[in-house]
Parts: sequence; C-alpha cells; structure tokens
Amino acid sequence: MNIATNPLIQSWLLQSFVIFLIVGSLAGMGVGTLLLLRPQSLQRLSEKLNRWISTRHLDQSLERNIDLAPWFYRYRRASGMFALLGSFYILYYFTMGLDRADAIAGLAGHYKQSPLLIGWLLDALVLCALLGSLLAAFVGLFLLLRPSMLRDFEQVANQWVSMRRALKPMEVSRESLDKQVFQRGRLAGILLFFGSLYVLVMLTIWLSHSH
Repeated sequence: MNIATNPLIQSWLLQSFVIFLIVGSLAGMGVGTLLLLRPQSLQRLSEKLNRWISTRHLDQSLERNIDLAPWFYRYRRASGMFALLGSFYILYYFTMGLDRADAIAGLAGHYKQSPLLIGWLLDALVLCALLGSLLAAFVGLFLLLRPSMLRDFEQVANQWVSMRRALKPMEVSRESLDKQVFQRGRLAGILLFFGSLYVLVMLTIWLSHSH
C-alpha cells in the first residue's frame, strides 16, 4: 500500500497541519495583543531576536579555486584511457545492453507510473548519457593525441564565477517592515489580532466537525 494515498495517513497529516495553523493563530493573537498594549516590550524583544547573520564566511569555501586540470595533463595517457574506456562502456550499455521494454515495464511497476511517462524519462536519460559519453570520448582522444588543443579549449571555457557577487544582495539588511509595523502598532495589532481570531475560530469549527 502506498503511504501517500493511505486515507488514515492523509487525515493525520491534514489534522496536524490544521493544529499547526491553530498554534500559529494563537501566537498571532499574542503578538497582536502586545502591539496594542505593550508595543515597547515587543520592540525590545524584536531587537534582541533580530541578529544579522553574514553569509560572507559561509561562501568562503565556494570561493576557492580547485584546479584538477594539471593532474589530468600530468597523467594524460592514463586519464585519457580511462575516459575512453568509460565512454565506450556507457555507449555499449545504453545501445546494446539495455532492453528498453523490460526497463520501462520494471520502472513503471516499481514507481506506479504510466509506462508512457517512464518511456519519455528513460529516453531523456539515455540521450544525456550518450551525449556525455561522446563528449568524454572526445576528451579522452584529445588527452591522448593532442592535449594542446584541449588546453586551449579549457582556457576559453573555464571562467571564474564569483559567489560573493551573486550573494551580495543577501548582505543588505532590510528593516522597513519592522519599522512600518511599529510605526502603526495599534492598527497592525488590531488587524493581526482579529485576523488570527477569525482563522482560529474557523479552524476550530472545521476540526470539531471533522471528528
């Protein structure tokens, strides 16, 4: 039996999600009450909980350039032979050694999916594997016969992409939402309290009728 389609499991997951929303509604009512009665306390709590976490030290490991090309050029005959043998094996397996009909029937029965969908996915996988093996075969031949041509192509293709520049927008602190909420604390508290109360009542009614 598939666990995802089990009615008992689905009912348990749905009720757990509803209970989670009820707890969130209670928390929203608490925050709304604090915004109405003690906004200074909530603001001090927000200042204590808001801690800036910089991603600069997280992406330092991504900024290190690991160059494996010298190793392949130093042992170009061995690496070229391994690339050729691996590519020939993949080509043989996906052209001569793979029974497409048996593979589709086995995968469709195992994953409970349509054979047509499995066939499309298998064809895409085979195409990617064949293209990758052909590329590996060309690389192996270049390593064995003309490594200088491969080095020229590598110098053009290898372009360094800085993760620090890509993650730079994450390093900007945005406090406009907190300022807007505390500047309109009474209005935000009323909306949050009654909105959470409405959600709480509706979910409680639904949960009581579902039993």
